[in-house]
Amino acid sequence: MDKDNRIYHYTSAEGLHGILSTGTLFFTDSLFLNDRSERKNFYLVLKKYLHKTPLSKTWVQEMDKRYFGKNDYISRRLVNTGPADRDSLRYFVLSCCRDRDSLPMWNYYTRSIRAAGYNLHFLTEELIRQMKYHPLVSKLTQKRGTLMCREVVYDEKKKSAVIGQILRYTQKKWESLTSASDRERLLFRLDLAFEEMSLFFKDSAFAHEKEVRIVVCAENKTILELPEASYQFREVRGIQIPCLAIDVLEKGRVITGVTAGPALDKEMAASGVEHMLYYYGFPQTCKVSSVPLRY
Repeated sequence: MDKDNRIYHYTSAEGLHGILSTGTLFFTDSLFLNDRSERKNFYLVLKKYLHKTPLSKTWVQEMDKRYFGKNDYISRRLVNTGPADRDSLRYFVLSCCRDRDSLPMWNYYTRSIRAAGYNLHFLTEELIRQMKYHPLVSKLTQKRGTLMCREVVYDEKKKSAVIGQILRYTQKKWESLTSASDRERLLFRLDLAFEEMSLFFKDSAFAHEKEVRIVVCAENKTILELPEASYQFREVRGIQIPCLAIDVLEKGRVITGVTAGPALDKEMAASGVEHMLYYYGFPQTCKVSSVPLRY
């Protein structure tokens, strides 16, 4: 996040119009994000850490059995959760960026001479505050759900440090317990902590994205009870993607401006956005990317 506590949501021209015209943000089911290694990077780091760090042999065996044993825990929890599994937790993600003018991010939207990308400037604290008190988010998080906003971790040393701290703490607690049921409850809490953490670990190859994620976590049975206006399916590259649609953008409160990415006519692109911002009641601030356009 920048010094003014802003994050930036990159989108297409069509996406920009949809957000400004409705005030709605779409949060994508984490099982359908475009990185196929999504959620698994955390467990790869965990497995490496278990076998190179001086933890107790009994504890390492317990962790190995739980997360990498014959029951195939990771695949079941992260990949094979079925739509009818009402008690499972589901995670819906809005991806943002710490960088207002990122060449790698613009590259996603300028793959032809007719394409153009934009990003919306969000006041982070205000966005989270409005989400927290939004009726839909309140309903989703009132039981086992939660709302999170964190930067994605790419650095391997930082990942290992975080995992090590949690494993050492939990090991001490686990060894102090004598009841099998108490130990299982402790490990179940660890499961949930690992599930959440896995949302914010990504391969270092993606470090250029400087991603910040806002995540809504909710029980599947609560999701399935939502009206169609809130739980939708969006077509992306021919695939039906489950999403939460949250109309959280109060005019003039969260969006502080827009950046128009590299385009053939940046000035006209910025002018068009300023007209759109004015019409829909948002601050009329549209900056133009300083990244040079290349073909």
